Amino acid sequence: MLMLNQAVNLILANQNGDGGWGAVAGKQSNTEVSALALLALRSISADAAPRIDKAQNWLSQRQQADGSWPLNDSAKGASWATALAMIALNEAPALSERAVKAGQWLLQQEGGKPGLLAKLVLFVSRQKQASRLNLDLIGWPWTAGNFSWVEPTSYCMIALKKLKQKLPAEPFQERIAQAELLLYDRMCAGGGWNYGNAAVYEEKLWPYPDTTALALIATQNRRDRDENKISLRALREMALKTDSGLAVAWTSICFALYGEENSAFKNALAQRFAKSQFLGENKTLALALLALGDGARYFRV
Repeated sequence: MLMLNQAVNLILANQNGDGGWGAVAGKQSNTEVSALALLALRSISADAAPRIDKAQNWLSQRQQADGSWPLNDSAKGASWATALAMIALNEAPALSERAVKAGQWLLQQEGGKPGLLAKLVLFVSRQKQASRLNLDLIGWPWTAGNFSWVEPTSYCMIALKKLKQKLPAEPFQERIAQAELLLYDRMCAGGGWNYGNAAVYEEKLWPYPDTTALALIATQNRRDRDENKISLRALREMALKTDSGLAVAWTSICFALYGEENSAFKNALAQRFAKSQFLGENKTLALALLALGDGARYFRV
């Protein structure tokens, strides 16, 4: 309880005057961290209503006319962080229509396919066969028109699945089906996910705990699939060895959603906070608060 109080006090102290949060205290507010910090305050602090309102106002005011969010005030283009802002505002009934508008925008966004030169490299190197990469599958990119990556695809899947009942059925079903196929296509041989591919130049790539946790959260409604079971086991092994507080937090949230024992990861988060306070990184601090409280519910689909 002492650790939780200290962590809540720290994230409140790190909130910028405009209502958002930057990567660390005093840095420019950005959509990703502000959305996660807003969710964290909702999950753990009953006395933070004025700060929550301020954070909601910061996010609301930065939604663009098409429904998307930029990464920050310096980068005006639409971004993948729209998915996190969408999840955060959907929890506020008065702002849920903003989340629906964001969902409609997300349904129209697609990751790009490799150009002619990239296809030639794939053919010459026989990477396509080695990686089992299906280039026709479409997810979501970090930036418009680029390759579909595991993390933005997972974020967008979680956000859209949470708003399933409020979005047009046919495009929703088509995009989610494609995205799920893409994630399973990109899964590493022994379970888990790398950032984009399962192999490069016939060399198998290793999975990472944070990307694996996100992909598993995005496919939590497919938990009975062998791929999910294998990846869940791989995630536990990776998370017990990692030094990344961010990865441990996502793992704890993932295990909570799957109904798996996660006390070891909660203890690890408390120990890391006591030792380093996550080096002042607001994203990790927010995720830790979500993991230690009941924040997993915000990612349940």
